[in-house]
Amino acid sequence: MIKNDAPKMDLVTQVLREYLKSAALKIDRVLTGVSTYVYRVQLDENTYYLRILPEQDKSFGVEVHVHSLLRQKGVHVPEVIYFEHHNDTLGMSIMLVKEIVGSQINDCSSINEYEDIVIEAGKQLAVINQIKVDGFGWIKRGTEETGTTLEGEKHFVHDYIYEFMDEDLFLLSENLFSKRDISLITDIFHSGSSLMSRHESFLIHGDFDYSHIFFHNGKFTGIIDFGEIQGNSPLYDLGHFKLHDGQSQSQRYLGFNSLVKGYNEVRELSKNDQLEIDFWALWVGVRRLGIIYKRTWGRYHEHLIKTIKIEMDILTKKL
Repeated sequence: MIKNDAPKMDLVTQVLREYLKSAALKIDRVLTGVSTYVYRVQLDENTYYLRILPEQDKSFGVEVHVHSLLRQKGVHVPEVIYFEHHNDTLGMSIMLVKEIVGSQINDCSSINEYEDIVIEAGKQLAVINQIKVDGFGWIKRGTEETGTTLEGEKHFVHDYIYEFMDEDLFLLSENLFSKRDISLITDIFHSGSSLMSRHESFLIHGDFDYSHIFFHNGKFTGIIDFGEIQGNSPLYDLGHFKLHDGQSQSQRYLGFNSLVKGYNEVRELSKNDQLEIDFWALWVGVRRLGIIYKRTWGRYHEHLIKTIKIEMDILTKKL
């Protein structure tokens, strides 16, 4: 997949001045974005975020549709105020959104406020996970996509689960896990694949953790960053959150139990659902560690190894 380099700031400025009809803009590159290039735009008292899709021949069209659909359902996500399949100046698809007021919940200083905020996020996540998708895996983003149908790249969730499994487990077996551990992980997924495959495909955030939950003055304000949207089991996002809970040193409190509490108010989770969440937490851990295995070693590697072993122990006792 061919990706364009981040555009020069003068071109970004030109595009924003043309749309916002003002030269009095303060523009900063936000370097936390992974799937898109992101720029913070300040105009008077208003803050916007310009997102630019690096891949050639890809479009924000379906993501714009997802934002609109979620807002209609009462989910607090950024409002899209401008979008182009292909901006001639930048040579890429662009999307301009209003900010979600506030900051990430790791800035919350009260555990009671923190838990209340995450409970609200859990309710909204349950609504997100009720939107049907045709197929599994990454949502197709081609410029030919109309945005009215959300379509995954794969027909079956089994293909999604096992696409990189052998490759990831081989890498993990080289230095990180014993042959016994790899055999156990293989057996766990063999036991859990039917549970993980029992659902139709639903919309998932795809990268849901504490950093995407925002609050202001002690109140939940919204969920951001739908750049990783996929079709999958509706329980994937809970598994992803569980795996990453406590990942960051700046995260003062753990939020998984509160997230589940809120989720339960919209969609009651059964014992099988709770078991499946652990399967997805393990799956995400193996997949992410396989992706970053050869990158410069860091705290995230250590966190993944630790949580994979925790989930292995949990699942071994449950099965």
